[in-house]
Amino acid sequence: MSDASYLRCRHCKGFYETSFARCKWCKYDDPVRAKDGAPRIFPDRETCRAIQIAEYEQLPPEAHADCMGPPTNDLSLLCNCLHCGPEGHTFEAIEMRWMTTERMWACPCTTCGGRGFSFDIHSVENKWQCAECGHFYTPANDDYRSENAKCPQCGSTYANGWFDSVDEEDEEDFDPELEGLPGDTPVGADRPLLANDELPWDDDDEEDEVEEAEPGASTGEYDLGISWRDSEDEDEDDDDDEESFGSQEQMLDDIDHPRIHEERDKDWNDDDIPF
Repeated sequence: MSDASYLRCRHCKGFYETSFARCKWCKYDDPVRAKDGAPRIFPDRETCRAIQIAEYEQLPPEAHADCMGPPTNDLSLLCNCLHCGPEGHTFEAIEMRWMTTERMWACPCTTCGGRGFSFDIHSVENKWQCAECGHFYTPANDDYRSENAKCPQCGSTYANGWFDSVDEEDEEDFDPELEGLPGDTPVGADRPLLANDELPWDDDDEEDEVEEAEPGASTGEYDLGISWRDSEDEDEDDDDDEESFGSQEQMLDDIDHPRIHEERDKDWNDDDIPF
């Protein structure tokens, strides 16, 4: 990734590799151009990141205060978007966009609708995140056991992420059917068993009643007045609706078609809460 050179899109302000024929985030073919009119080429990802960090620092305070913004302690953290799915592009956290119209942080892709770090956007790196200060780090010697959790930023031993819980040798010797879990005690072991005729879940009588039901007796089903349509024309209409619903694979570009955040003229009060 660091060996590639980059272009910058004038439409979405995103950086993309020169190997792409158009911007991979918005599909526009409108790169930023140099004074001579040729597309301006940025030599590496480090240069692009420095530009985006400088622009990030100039954002309004509400963008920095948003809890779903990119992690300030690891702006180069590699991420992906749940809306884009496995076919989407991996990107650095600093490449997220601050949407002034929606007042939210968004995926670099302008047609997917992914919003918020740790909501729609997640890290793809196998890193622990400190539960106290949010710092991302990898354990010493890449040993992902809980006893190795210690944040280099604040020293906390609590972290979120992948943990190796049991060693392979211990896992081979452990047989849950023979040994059970440590400290397990069967529920009700100190109480005598009930006789069969005293079991509270004995449903033999109910089964006998069902088997002895007379022909034509009520089955307990109710007619809700719902009728199924058998017309071939109506079935064809349903097929058309399904095709039209699935035909729109992507959302409209959120720059060309912004989703405006509506401001309230007054603060919330008890009458505005529906529950």
